[in-house]
Amino acid sequence: MMVNSAGRPGGGFADWFGGGGGDIGDLAAVCEELAAAGCPLLVDRAVQTHGGNGLAAEYGLVDMIAGSRLSRIAPVSREMVLNFIAQFSLGLPKSY
Repeated sequence: MMVNSAGRPGGGFADWFGGGGGDIGDLAAVCEELAAAGCPLLVDRAVQTHGGNGLAAEYGLVDMIAGSRLSRIAPVSREMVLNFIAQFSLGLPKSY
C-alpha cells in the first residue's frame, strides 16, 4: 500500500523529492493522496478502539466517517491525482 511505503528510508517519494527530482506540485499531489488514503483507515481504527461506543454521538466519530470518505472524492478525485502524478512526475502520456 502506498501509505505504508511512502516514508521508508532508502526508497520512497520523500527520497526522490529530497534529491531534487520533483517540484512542489508533485509533492502536493502525493501528500494529498497519502492523506486521503490514510484518513479512512485511521477513523476506522478509532471507531474500533472505542468498541460499541465508537458510533455514539458523544465521541464525534460518526461525523469523521463521512469526512474521511469525502477526502477521497473532493476537491479532486483519486484518479485525477494519480493522472497528475503519472503525467507530470513520471512523464507518461495524458490518460484522460
